[in-house]
Amino acid sequence: MLDQLTQVSMLVSDMKKAVNFYSYVLGLPVITKSDKSAEFRTEGVTLAVKPRGQAAGTGTTQITFQVADLEVVFNDAKRRGAKVLIPPRTVEAGRLAQLADPDGNVIELFEPEA
Repeated sequence: MLDQLTQVSMLVSDMKKAVNFYSYVLGLPVITKSDKSAEFRTEGVTLAVKPRGQAAGTGTTQITFQVADLEVVFNDAKRRGAKVLIPPRTVEAGRLAQLADPDGNVIELFEPEA
Protein backbone atom coordinates (compact mmCIF):
# COMPACT_ATOMS: atom_id res chain seq x y z
CA MET A 1 0.00 0.00 0.00
CA LEU A 2 1.22 3.48 -0.83
CA ASP A 3 1.28 5.73 2.21
CA GLN A 4 1.95 9.25 1.01
CA LEU A 5 2.97 11.16 -2.11
CA THR A 6 6.08 13.15 -1.19
CA GLN A 7 7.36 14.58 -4.48
CA VAL A 8 6.12 15.45 -7.95
CA SER A 9 8.76 15.96 -10.66
CA MET A 10 8.16 17.79 -13.92
CA LEU A 11 10.39 17.93 -16.98
CA VAL A 12 10.90 21.42 -18.39
CA SER A 13 12.58 22.87 -21.46
CA ASP A 14 14.10 25.92 -19.75
CA MET A 15 15.20 25.69 -16.12
CA LYS A 16 15.57 29.46 -15.69
CA LYS A 17 12.00 30.14 -16.89
CA ALA A 18 10.63 27.27 -14.78
CA VAL A 19 12.40 28.43 -11.61
CA ASN A 20 11.13 31.99 -12.19
CA PHE A 21 7.57 30.75 -12.75
CA TYR A 22 7.35 28.52 -9.69
CA SER A 23 9.28 30.80 -7.33
CA TYR A 24 8.26 34.29 -8.49
CA VAL A 25 4.92 33.87 -10.28
CA LEU A 26 3.48 31.23 -7.93
CA GLY A 27 5.53 32.23 -4.88
CA LEU A 28 6.79 28.77 -3.89
CA PRO A 29 9.85 28.77 -1.60
CA VAL A 30 12.97 27.28 -3.24
CA ILE A 31 14.48 24.35 -1.31
CA THR A 32 17.39 23.63 -3.68
CA LYS A 33 18.43 24.92 -7.08
CA SER A 34 21.11 23.88 -9.60
CA ASP A 35 21.46 23.55 -13.38
CA LYS A 36 20.13 19.98 -13.13
CA SER A 37 17.12 20.42 -10.84
CA ALA A 38 15.21 22.72 -8.55
CA GLU A 39 12.89 21.83 -5.69
CA PHE A 40 10.10 23.93 -4.24
CA ARG A 41 8.32 23.60 -0.91
CA THR A 42 4.58 23.10 -0.74
CA GLU A 43 2.50 21.79 2.14
CA GLY A 44 3.28 18.06 2.31
CA VAL A 45 4.73 17.52 -1.17
CA THR A 46 7.94 18.72 -2.82
CA LEU A 47 7.68 19.95 -6.41
CA ALA A 48 10.81 19.27 -8.47
CA VAL A 49 11.63 20.52 -11.97
CA LYS A 50 14.34 18.98 -14.12
CA PRO A 51 15.59 19.64 -17.66
CA ARG A 52 13.74 17.68 -20.33
CA GLY A 53 16.00 14.97 -21.81
CA GLN A 54 16.06 13.69 -25.36
CA ALA A 55 13.94 10.64 -24.45
CA ALA A 56 11.23 12.57 -22.65
CA GLY A 57 7.62 12.05 -23.64
CA THR A 58 5.35 14.79 -24.88
CA GLY A 59 2.45 14.40 -22.47
CA THR A 60 1.03 17.35 -20.61
CA THR A 61 1.30 17.47 -16.85
CA GLN A 62 -1.39 18.94 -14.60
CA ILE A 63 -0.88 19.64 -10.93
CA THR A 64 -3.43 21.10 -8.54
CA PHE A 65 -2.72 23.40 -5.61
CA GLN A 66 -5.41 23.82 -2.97
CA VAL A 67 -5.67 27.47 -1.92
CA ALA A 68 -7.56 29.33 0.80
CA ASP A 69 -8.52 32.31 -1.40
CA LEU A 70 -8.64 31.59 -5.13
CA GLU A 71 -9.17 35.20 -6.22
CA VAL A 72 -6.12 36.46 -4.32
CA VAL A 73 -3.77 33.70 -5.53
CA PHE A 74 -5.08 33.83 -9.11
CA ASN A 75 -4.84 37.63 -9.39
CA ASP A 76 -1.34 37.64 -7.89
CA ALA A 77 -0.11 34.96 -10.34
CA LYS A 78 -1.77 36.76 -13.28
CA ARG A 79 -0.19 40.07 -12.26
CA ARG A 80 3.20 38.35 -12.18
CA GLY A 81 2.79 37.08 -15.75
CA ALA A 82 1.03 33.70 -15.53
CA LYS A 83 -0.79 32.62 -18.70
CA VAL A 84 -4.49 32.12 -17.91
CA LEU A 85 -6.13 28.99 -19.31
CA ILE A 86 -9.38 29.09 -17.31
CA PRO A 87 -10.32 32.11 -15.18
CA PRO A 88 -11.85 31.48 -11.75
CA ARG A 89 -15.17 29.65 -11.94
CA THR A 90 -17.48 27.76 -9.64
CA VAL A 91 -17.58 23.96 -9.87
CA GLU A 92 -19.45 21.35 -7.86
CA ALA A 93 -16.90 21.11 -5.03
CA GLY A 94 -15.72 24.72 -4.90
CA ARG A 95 -13.95 27.14 -7.24
CA LEU A 96 -11.06 26.60 -9.63
CA ALA A 97 -8.84 28.34 -12.16
CA GLN A 98 -6.11 27.05 -14.46
CA LEU A 99 -2.81 28.62 -15.48
CA ALA A 100 0.01 27.40 -17.71
CA ASP A 101 3.70 27.31 -16.85
CA PRO A 102 6.30 28.22 -19.52
CA ASP A 103 6.19 24.63 -20.90
CA GLY A 104 2.39 24.53 -21.12
CA ASN A 105 1.93 22.33 -18.05
CA VAL A 106 -1.46 22.98 -16.47
CA ILE A 107 -1.40 24.50 -12.99
CA GLU A 108 -4.82 24.27 -11.38
CA LEU A 109 -5.73 26.39 -8.37
CA PHE A 110 -8.60 24.97 -6.31
CA GLU A 111 -10.52 26.52 -3.43
CA PRO A 112 -12.83 23.94 -1.81
CA GLU A 113 -16.28 24.87 -0.58
CA ALA A 114 -16.30 26.15 2.98
